[in-house]
Amino acid sequence: MRREANTVRRWVFLVTLGIFFTPTEPARAQYSVPSEGASAVAFDLRSDFLVVVEGQAGNVRDLRFIVDTGATRSIIERKVALRLALKRRPGRIVNFDRSVPIEWAELPAFQMGPLRAEGLQVIVADLAEYSEFSAGVDGIIGLDLLSRAQKFTIDYQKRKLYFELPSRAHRPISGCFVAPVVVQGTTLRLGLDTGLAEILLYKNRVKVRTEGKPKRVRMGRIRGTEVAVPEVQLGGREKVITAVLIDEPAELRASGLDGYLGTGSLHAT
Repeated sequence: MRREANTVRRWVFLVTLGIFFTPTEPARAQYSVPSEGASAVAFDLRSDFLVVVEGQAGNVRDLRFIVDTGATRSIIERKVALRLALKRRPGRIVNFDRSVPIEWAELPAFQMGPLRAEGLQVIVADLAEYSEFSAGVDGIIGLDLLSRAQKFTIDYQKRKLYFELPSRAHRPISGCFVAPVVVQGTTLRLGLDTGLAEILLYKNRVKVRTEGKPKRVRMGRIRGTEVAVPEVQLGGREKVITAVLIDEPAELRASGLDGYLGTGSLHAT
């Protein structure tokens, strides 16, 4: 009997959070080299795509966080919130086809490398309920902290993040990074997501020619179709990539994105 679906490796919770909070005017992702004055932060690479760094929440040091450019809001584990005795309040977010209960809390201080925020509103959640990749992780750092930098670079070969701080106070962005990717002569706008291993394309927005036999896959409660897409420009070369076609959530059709580009798909290692 043929298997109906395979399980696609991904951090489902982070990806859907990033999609939910995507604004209509995202920041643009660019390939660049860090300046000599940039502050470097070492990271571990897990499962070939997850960037994990050390950080501090409140007065608790040596915590482990996943850096996710697809998440606008940062998240901390419920056990960390309990340790800090944070006052929490209930809330909900839309996770594709369902509403997910979460909690909100205000962190007195949140720091990773040279980036620091005070009084930051973060999501409190039990990460183990959402992903197998949560073992040994205390939370997720999203764009609400990352955008305190004027510019940051991820060097996968050296396993380092480089942050360049602004010369004067600036307003943190509230969106996501967008990578323009040329697919079969058409430029697609894909959200760049370090918390995602694959490439996701919204099948109602993107019409592409595929090769071979499509395969049904499952991402938690979300079903998609894995396909091979030729004539894709990535890293200055034309190649055939594997992408997952999914339905675009109705609530997010004003975002202007055609899908998401997971850094794991770039074979950064």
